[in-house]
Amino acid sequence: MKISSKDGTIHFAKGIVSRDLSLPQFIESSLGRSAKETISNTDRRHYEFDPETGISATVFFEGEALDRVLLMMSMPSDSAKIWTEELELQRKAVHDNWLESELGEPPHEYGWGRVVSDYDARGCVSEIIVVYDR
Repeated sequence: MKISSKDGTIHFAKGIVSRDLSLPQFIESSLGRSAKETISNTDRRHYEFDPETGISATVFFEGEALDRVLLMMSMPSDSAKIWTEELELQRKAVHDNWLESELGEPPHEYGWGRVVSDYDARGCVSEIIVVYDR
């Protein structure tokens, strides 16, 4: 996986996701064909997929426009289905280190949007969040 600081394009082993990707284009892409729709209502749709080994992703569309992408790197504890806050904070540290090596020191704010590593205590999850400004 690689995130371009120039335009926010995310390159995966199985395809790319870019800021200008529309919902119909995603659905017809190799990533979209392997994705599972998890939320669908009038203006919002979410799709989950595994774009490469060790990475899970969720794309969020508002209307036909891509709004954000959530990325999660797998950890050894995932296969054992073990979760603790300490393990999830370790995942966040992995995300933080990867982002620093990919994009440099935070904050990762650009003309096209931003990239953050976040731990959501209520959701019990650590993710890399790529938000595209409109």
